Amino acid sequence: MKAIVIQRHGIDGLSAIERAPATPRRREVRIRMRAASLNYRDLEIITGSFAIPYTLPLVPLSDGVGEVIEIGPDVTRFKRGDRVSSAFWGGME
Repeated sequence: MKAIVIQRHGIDGLSAIERAPATPRRREVRIRMRAASLNYRDLEIITGSFAIPYTLPLVPLSDGVGEVIEIGPDVTRFKRGDRVSSAFWGGME
């Protein structure tokens, strides 16, 4: 799959790469993205000015829509074929 990855902070630190898709882990889904956009939060992460530190490399993506194509163990709210949109703020486990 294709991905844009932050290799180092700064706009010139973005790289287009090919990588194997990850198998969803517990409570994760894999989505075929149909549309995506970057927002101001993504710009802050790219430039290294976001308040929360992140480990690089990282794929920046706050906003997007797509379709669930694979589900991991213990996923109960989604099934293959569901149309979804991302929401970057929320609880993480």
